[in-house]
Amino acid sequence: MKLIVISDLHDSMRHVDLLRDTCVGADALIVCGDFTTFGKHERVQTMADAVHIEGLPCYFVIGNCDAMGPADELDGWRNLHGRVARLGDWLLAGVGGALPCPGHTPSEYSETEGASCLTRIREACGGDCSQLILVSHQPPYGTGADLLPTGMHVGSHSLRAFIDEAQPAYCLTGHIHEAASRMQVGRTVVINPGPFSHGQIAAIEVPDRASA
Repeated sequence: MKLIVISDLHDSMRHVDLLRDTCVGADALIVCGDFTTFGKHERVQTMADAVHIEGLPCYFVIGNCDAMGPADELDGWRNLHGRVARLGDWLLAGVGGALPCPGHTPSEYSETEGASCLTRIREACGGDCSQLILVSHQPPYGTGADLLPTGMHVGSHSLRAFIDEAQPAYCLTGHIHEAASRMQVGRTVVINPGPFSHGQIAAIEVPDRASA
């Protein structure tokens, strides 16, 4: 199964043609948040329409710069925030928004709120997250996905604890533009595709059947 993953569009449509070419033969498109830069629901929908691929299942979580509710819907898309959806032999779930940022952004949550959302997701998976592909705008702490050029890690501790304990198959994330990366945390593959506003796209091949 081929998944196309993008994040951090920030109102840019410059690379839509590249995205459409990359999505040929794909099984799903996943957006890890920040369709806009402080855009409200209508603007987020406009950006979602711009990158929507007709006939392809499209999933998303919002980012901290999207000024809409984390569980709000977008036409043509499935919101994964706090929910579990099935895609073939896999499960998808997500956490929208991000931890508080300097200067404040529209869609933020605390570590406690993030942990609560992740607990609900784990319960919805029946406690077994081995087949889970987790989508989170905020990256987990202490990984390549949250590493600033200064060497500081700025990710979520509650998300990292969830990964360490539950070991989902994948964690797809964004938010930190300089931290495009792919790394392994135990059995979990953590991927930050980098900002779509700069033309960065991740194409991920996952097995047709999730391994135990």
